[in-house]
Amino acid sequence: MSVELNEIEEAEVELEEWLVEQAENGIPETVLIGVLRDYADDIEQLGYVPRMWGESER
Repeated sequence: MSVELNEIEEAEVELEEWLVEQAENGIPETVLIGVLRDYADDIEQLGYVPRMWGESER
């Protein structure tokens, strides 16, 4: 499955907006970094993004 460049850019913008919103709501950047790293590790280990995150995947 190929992903077009504009889809990647759109996903990046949405993620950036979400991160800014979280930081503006008082979530420390170190917490956001930890969350991103945990999800990245899970995705790397599984080889895909689960469509539902549950306790069994974590």
